Amino acid sequence: MAERNSTHKMTPKQLALKDLEEARSLLGVHVHLASEAWNPRVLVQQSIQKHVWAWVSAAGIGGLILWRVLLPSPRRKFGRDISDASAKKSGLIALLMQPMLGMARQAALKYGSSFLQTYLQNHLSRHEGPPTPVREPTSHV
Repeated sequence: MAERNSTHKMTPKQLALKDLEEARSLLGVHVHLASEAWNPRVLVQQSIQKHVWAWVSAAGIGGLILWRVLLPSPRRKFGRDISDASAKKSGLIALLMQPMLGMARQAALKYGSSFLQTYLQNHLSRHEGPPTPVREPTSHV
């Protein structure tokens, strides 16, 4: 009852400051939950636990690619000669494909960002706290 009397004697500015302080404290809880949920180390650990075979296969493929890139391939005894015409042809194809790769990169970036935004919105909406009670406006005349 004492709290109810003290709210009636508060000015609108004091009520607004009190509401702001309550909102800040609730926001602090949400920030703490989000920082725990979106810790990169925790996300990677959870992903590895959920998708073990995907991580193992990705590590194997990545290792194979690194091995092929870093170690030169052995020279073949009877290798095929590369003529100037085929080298020019592959250079022309690379020149023609360069703008296509740029457009594909932009499309992939756009898709990835929209996917990530949707994922974050869905994930963060699950971590919202209980709805705050709506206060009835009171006259402070």
